Amino acid sequence: MGLLESMTADDCEQLIAFQNRAAGLRGFLAIHDTTLGPALGGIRLWRYATENDALADALRLAHAMTLKTALAELPAGGAKTVLFDHPGLHREQAFEALGCLIESLGGRYLSGPDVGVGAADLEAVGRRTSHVALESAPGLGDISEMTAIGVWHGLRACLDFAGLRRARVAVQGVGNVGLWLARILHREGTDLLVADVDPERARLAAQEFGARVVAPEEILNTEADVVAPCALGAAIDRALAERLRARIVCGSANNVLASPEVGDVLARRGILYAPDFLVNAGGVIRGAEFYLLGRADSHPSLAHIYDRMQKVLALARDRGISTAAVAEELARARLQSSKTFPQLTWRQA
Repeated sequence: MGLLESMTADDCEQLIAFQNRAAGLRGFLAIHDTTLGPALGGIRLWRYATENDALADALRLAHAMTLKTALAELPAGGAKTVLFDHPGLHREQAFEALGCLIESLGGRYLSGPDVGVGAADLEAVGRRTSHVALESAPGLGDISEMTAIGVWHGLRACLDFAGLRRARVAVQGVGNVGLWLARILHREGTDLLVADVDPERARLAAQEFGARVVAPEEILNTEADVVAPCALGAAIDRALAERLRARIVCGSANNVLASPEVGDVLARRGILYAPDFLVNAGGVIRGAEFYLLGRADSHPSLAHIYDRMQKVLALARDRGISTAAVAEELARARLQSSKTFPQLTWRQA
């Protein structure tokens, strides 16, 4: 499938393939939708096996960002940048070059962190453009913490809907967001199981929270009330969905389900699935409210994730369809009802 065919299939507004030979920079920037406002989306650095893999990841993640911003009722759309990680990459120079590209878009795309990208990388981008969310911005707060708070509100809704007063939660991935989620769950008195591809991270999390360490390949099928995928996407495929032992799936990872059909399997088995683009929107909500709306505090908006999750669960039950399908319908309805581009400005931190 060619580039234009891929964009059409995913209804993507704009796709930029870029490279800077001197810096070893190569990647794709997908701007999926700007119906509701500037496109928000992180920068991902990954060792992609092929260009097609990178392209598919950019389009899929950008689409998810559009659903996320629409469902969160933000004045923004969705985008994503993916970069090839390889031995010839001159990291600082590459991120500065990317900043030049982002600046050339004039605020159409507002970037931030994603997998493989740290604070120093974003600072390099920020030397060339103001259109980047910097962790050092006074008053912004910890985006990973905000994301985890949103996931917790979504999980609370699922627990209440299922009538579970206490739960055992298996957290897959205790990186930035997963660690914050485990911290919140521990504070709430939750019995925790943790796993990470980095054994030391898992060990430290277990030590801090009194959790039991489970092998990464076993964590999602372990005996628990809730599984929380907080690593990479496509964590739950059809085969795993058919044998899953948990009653709830709720985590911070993007694109948790390997395909839409997996959501149907979970629904048929009576397993509550919290759509990732609904519950992991906390960081995006904070970034949008801070940079676009100038709000000092986003906690009230994060708390609304509970209400949205409850609404999605009730509609899915009443209509006999998956929560993923309901959440996507709600997001698309908001997009279709908006016909004008809001006149918003990027606020300097």
